Amino acid sequence: MPTQTKRVFLGFSLSQTQTQAITAIQVQLPNNVRLVPSANLHMTLAFFGAATPAQLSALIDKVNRLHKPKFSVTLDTLSHWAKPKILCLRGDASDNRLLQLALDTQSLANELGLHCSEHHYNPHITLSRKAKAEVSGVDYQAIILHPKRLQLFESHPGPNGVEYPTLHSWPLS
Repeated sequence: MPTQTKRVFLGFSLSQTQTQAITAIQVQLPNNVRLVPSANLHMTLAFFGAATPAQLSALIDKVNRLHKPKFSVTLDTLSHWAKPKILCLRGDASDNRLLQLALDTQSLANELGLHCSEHHYNPHITLSRKAKAEVSGVDYQAIILHPKRLQLFESHPGPNGVEYPTLHSWPLS
């Protein structure tokens, strides 16, 4: 019997107010992009890809022991990323606590044989997919995130598209 893997990532959920601010940006985007549903809006910390049950168990154990500090990040730039074809609201990872957490999670991924990002950590919230170009004329305010919890999400297809249920959650301190 084949081992059942799960596509997983670590990230941070948004508050209701932040989600409303993001959806106010999304309604201004062109009709030819696929909007990320409001239930899926989040800021990713680390994408790990397919994890076996043993890797998932080890990941949870290692994140349990990881220092998970509170931090702040300002997302203030609307960007188009050509290769993944997304529009996102991004910011700079200027808070050293966030940068260290991002580095630590990449080290965990490497230790466990999971996907490691080849890019420097860039905090962002994906607004839409299948975006072919930059957009202009979008009115928005910067969003400042002060997450209270780190979450392990699964990414799997559901009846209405991709769903991101939370598999585990840790408080930030």
